[in-house]
Amino acid sequence: MLHEALSGRRLTKLEYEHELPQLQDKLLDAQFELRKERARAVVMILTGIPAAGRSEVVNELLGWLDPKFVTVYGFREPNEVERQRPPLWRYWRVMPPKGRIVILHGGWYDDFLTASVRKRGRPAAAARREVDRIQRLERMLVADGVAVLKIHLHIGPELQQRRLRRLSKDKTTRWRVTAEDQWYARHYGRVERAFEHCLEVTQQPCAPWHVIDGTDRQHRALEVGRVLLEGIEGRIGTAAARPAGPSPAKARSLAARVRLPTVMRGPAVAEEDYDRRLEELQGRLALLSRRRKFAGHSVVAVFEGMDAAGKGGAIRRITASLDARQYRVVPISAPTPEEIARPYLWRFWFQLPPRGNYTIFDRSWYGRVLVERVHGLAAKPDWRRAYGEINEFELELTEHRVIVAKFWMSVSPAEQLARFRERDRNPLKRFKVDPEDWRNRKEWKEYQAAARDMIALTNTSHAPWAVVPADDKRRARLEVLRVLCDRVEAALD
Repeated sequence: MLHEALSGRRLTKLEYEHELPQLQDKLLDAQFELRKERARAVVMILTGIPAAGRSEVVNELLGWLDPKFVTVYGFREPNEVERQRPPLWRYWRVMPPKGRIVILHGGWYDDFLTASVRKRGRPAAAARREVDRIQRLERMLVADGVAVLKIHLHIGPELQQRRLRRLSKDKTTRWRVTAEDQWYARHYGRVERAFEHCLEVTQQPCAPWHVIDGTDRQHRALEVGRVLLEGIEGRIGTAAARPAGPSPAKARSLAARVRLPTVMRGPAVAEEDYDRRLEELQGRLALLSRRRKFAGHSVVAVFEGMDAAGKGGAIRRITASLDARQYRVVPISAPTPEEIARPYLWRFWFQLPPRGNYTIFDRSWYGRVLVERVHGLAAKPDWRRAYGEINEFELELTEHRVIVAKFWMSVSPAEQLARFRERDRNPLKRFKVDPEDWRNRKEWKEYQAAARDMIALTNTSHAPWAVVPADDKRRARLEVLRVLCDRVEAALD
């Protein structure tokens, strides 16, 4: 049992007063270097048995550090806004930029621990999936420059009972003891077993657990401070954690099966037929989006393709059939300094829609394996690991009843050139073509190879790709609407 392994060490006043100033100086120096170098962000997750002293430790740390660059978050039961997004959304929202420290009370372990302690009849497969989700999240954060520090404070049952009684008797501290704390104390054995299990199954080299004896306030504070110091300096919580990604041989084998046709079979769509079919499909999408069941879902539509492939035109045909209060179009360009300072998926988690709504991405997280790969903006290990991280991200969306529809708009080089020239001739469209577009055109083969790998390695049952031949704009727009309607209808039925 955890409490049987605790040292019970206590510090004398002299020992504490000797060690504290040295630790404070080191922490302030390390925090200054962290702000100056911005080599990493620090996320410290603090769990603990009730009355082990989590809040007291946090208050002491804030007194030792420069509080302008430290943020503390506590989490209650998810509110209505949070319940409408996947469970990890509320933690991604508070992800710090490089150079800053965030302290999370419980963090993404709260839900897992609560379910384990209360024994809510959760299936074993669901518990394993939650562990897998946590492990993948932490590996990704570490690989993206976030030091993940996990600290658990523990005390024995007798000391816990004494502390709770003392707090309850004093009118000035009685408010600190909740009914939940009392329940946890009455079921100490069950709670301790749940913590032991959690620590065991989520221990990994890149994000190890540190179990700290909470018996003595002074010893506890210094031990937590030392762990934080090591994390700020990059000595723990930053071990190499980059997943290897798919093997080159497997990627080549899968990509060889991907075809990127630019012209659909069959005759061109006449204008009168196009108008009629467009109205039918837009009406179908509008009615699907008004169904009662749709209020329990949301839609994330992703558009990728070469420049001038028709992404914007297809998006406008979708939004024309929706209530303006029901959707957001998010155009993605080069990341801002604020976005670069965080893990690359952060800016996309931030944009996820609530229930009953659409978010349409005009380019997306696939930039990591497209433009960043082709132009060398991401190191090879980083874009190779991104395939698995993207699949996990999209799985988390679909597990939360988010309908993920992904479109690759496939245009030929000749048609792209014709569209570039037509835009250059039209003063109202000239802004759509810039030097970057011409540069990307010179790397056509590299983009096509990256697109084949992307489709092959991220075409999953929960988030399949639709490759849409885009040389014929009318047929492409109709095909996008048809596929989107089919995806929404399948989810609702």
